[in-house]
Amino acid sequence: MKRAFEETATEQAPQPKSKKNRYIIIGIVLLLAILAGGGYYNFVLRQDLDAIAVDTAATAVDGFENADPKDLEEADGWSSIDDYAHWNNAIFTIPEYDNIPLRYRRGITKIFMGNSYLEPSGDKPIYKFTRIKDRAKSVFCYGNFTDRHDADNWNKEMAFLVEKNDYQSSAIWIISAKGDILFWKEYSSELPLINSFKKGQKIFMDEMKLVPAPADGIIVKNKSSKYALIYNKGTKTFDTYYQYSDSEIKEATTAEEAPYMEELEDITIDSAQTNTGNSE
Repeated sequence: MKRAFEETATEQAPQPKSKKNRYIIIGIVLLLAILAGGGYYNFVLRQDLDAIAVDTAATAVDGFENADPKDLEEADGWSSIDDYAHWNNAIFTIPEYDNIPLRYRRGITKIFMGNSYLEPSGDKPIYKFTRIKDRAKSVFCYGNFTDRHDADNWNKEMAFLVEKNDYQSSAIWIISAKGDILFWKEYSSELPLINSFKKGQKIFMDEMKLVPAPADGIIVKNKSSKYALIYNKGTKTFDTYYQYSDSEIKEATTAEEAPYMEELEDITIDSAQTNTGNSE
């Protein structure tokens, strides 16, 4: 009996080793699962951190949460994001300017900084956007002013007016979506308003005759006059064309139809002579 017991014990001896191997395999599987889970967690964490970094940059200034991602990039004609954030409230002083896309705001900021509009230097003139709400809506406009074939909603050009610190004069700037300066002109003793028109719209150009505009353009309207700015592809600048009013057209038409007083006198004399000759 003792031998039989010993033989049975001998036969069952390997079982603890089998359990040990099983535990080792389970441990290895768990370790691999932990390592895989840790790697995935690190990946997700990196993605989250990257997203947080972008969101932080995008919401650092009011309006950035709605900005086009391309507006947050860098361009030679744009100010840095930090400079824009610093000067934003000093340049765009009323809510009427809030809808100007960030790309143009950064371009305007660079112009203001480069021309010392924000920090006066010597006798250099200072310009600023109007704070009159009714005027503000008519001091900027957009269009494909240079008639580019690749124009779209993002890269339209912008025209804007700023007022001189004498409160009597102003200047117009035309810039690209990336802040490149296309045109500048000062209007001495004038505070005009502007709006844009589309290519093909009828305007006056070289004569008192309405013709289709060759490109999108800008109307500059003063109290007593109105001009159209149209890009000249030959000279690479903007030409100015006077726009006649209805009263001026009517006056010119009436003058052409009515004979001059001297002509009337000649007609009267000729008629009198003719009648005299007939009576003889």
